[in-house]
Amino acid sequence: MALTYNPGVFAVQDIQQAMDIILTAEDSSTAARWATETAYLADMIEQQIAIDTSTVLLDYGCGIGRMAKELLDRHGCSVVGVDISPQMRMLGVAYVQSDRFMACAPEMLNSLLASGLRFDAAMSIWVLQHCLDPADDISLIRAALKPEGAFFVVNNKGRAVPTVEEAWVDDGLDVKSLLAGRFELQQEGQLAAAKTTPLISKHTFWARYKRASDARPTTS
Repeated sequence: MALTYNPGVFAVQDIQQAMDIILTAEDSSTAARWATETAYLADMIEQQIAIDTSTVLLDYGCGIGRMAKELLDRHGCSVVGVDISPQMRMLGVAYVQSDRFMACAPEMLNSLLASGLRFDAAMSIWVLQHCLDPADDISLIRAALKPEGAFFVVNNKGRAVPTVEEAWVDDGLDVKSLLAGRFELQQEGQLAAAKTTPLISKHTFWARYKRASDARPTTS
């Protein structure tokens, strides 16, 4: 049976509903995960990416700007969030409440890139697992980065694609392999169960990548 991609699951009405879909309860609660994991992931990002007031970050799949707000509050950097959900983007402006944050659709990101904008670094937190065609999203993120730009990823080991017919589906695409084809892996690991939950830790990976060179190896 053919399955139909359903972006409507991200069509939230308010910030609480957005939080509930961004961080599902799993074996904890949304509130507990939001309070603990946000700071934990920001700590990890700081360890992997140098951020200061001059840094311009791409938050791909920003939702309402959970990580953008935390990093802005800590570093005074600038963040461009990208999300497919108009409702998430609208709520993000209200949630982050910073003139150094904006949220746009992927189509607008393409326009910004065509005008020459490039980012110092990018992050994508539990997003690629949900994308209809993650190869396209990965290519767009790569194109958005400056040479040697860093890309920090947190993602499920499997896929969870929203569909009309069967809710969340694993379509078998290997996100880690897709990332390896477009980026150079610098470091990877597993989230600490004490900072997330045992279930989250078991089924999730984090990784830092570097924008791979455009050059291709030659053969003799």
